[in-house]
Amino acid sequence: MRWLDPADQARLRGLSLSPRRPAAAPSAPGRHRAMLRGFSRDFAQHRAYVPGDEARAIDWKAYARLDRFYVREYRAEDRFSLSILLDSTGSMGFSGAGRPSKLDVARRLAAAAAWLALAQGDEVGLVGVGGGRTTLAPHAGAAQLAAFDAALSALEPVQDPDLAVALSSAAEKIPRRALVLLISDLMGETAAVLKALRLLSAGRREIMVLRVFDPDEATFPYEGPLRVQGLEGGEVLLDAREAGEAYREAFRRQEEAYRTSLRRGGVAYATASTDVAWHAALARLLA
Repeated sequence: MRWLDPADQARLRGLSLSPRRPAAAPSAPGRHRAMLRGFSRDFAQHRAYVPGDEARAIDWKAYARLDRFYVREYRAEDRFSLSILLDSTGSMGFSGAGRPSKLDVARRLAAAAAWLALAQGDEVGLVGVGGGRTTLAPHAGAAQLAAFDAALSALEPVQDPDLAVALSSAAEKIPRRALVLLISDLMGETAAVLKALRLLSAGRREIMVLRVFDPDEATFPYEGPLRVQGLEGGEVLLDAREAGEAYREAFRRQEEAYRTSLRRGGVAYATASTDVAWHAALARLLA
């Protein structure tokens, strides 16, 4: 995989990705799935009939074709589908000197979350937030990991200045019952983004948020006259020394608003700085 090498996979083996809602009938400690015989919406596989199986579980169509009894097995409905929303608006292309871009760090975080879900036998899908160009429908199985990796590589930053609108559009592509992981820099109008996140949690969705940022965006380490070109369009001239204090305070207030509002709403939230190993941020989110 381009975005998750074997060493990264080894670091993830102690982590578990699952909804906070308790499993109905776990098959083993630490698992959230059980194989059930009977009727369900989620077919898993056929197996040979053995004495004691219920007659209603027999697949009579298979018997007509093969002249042997087979039972249909289903997965318990506590299996989940993970939808990863990855912000690909223009600001995600930013990178400080000698550091990876926010989008590249977000790709690695997304690949790690997908690997965890698929390793558990669950489904995972991808929706690009901004531009609407990349959508990978949720599926399980080893082949989905390669498809997910390719979809991540296809994502590129696009000019889409309104993150809240992009989030609302992406929400339409997510199943009503899903575990949703948003990976974004949350660089938008704070109140509007929080409103979009509340709409995203409609139905039976459970939301987790990972905010990715470059340390320069928090500390604003610039001095003197500065020409700032927006990654999503626009340009402004300013004196960095005069603007620095106000900017840092605005960033601090925005971060506090996100952290407080999301946690009050029961949303798991963590931050990932591009100058720190991303594994730590994912571990904090899943703790």
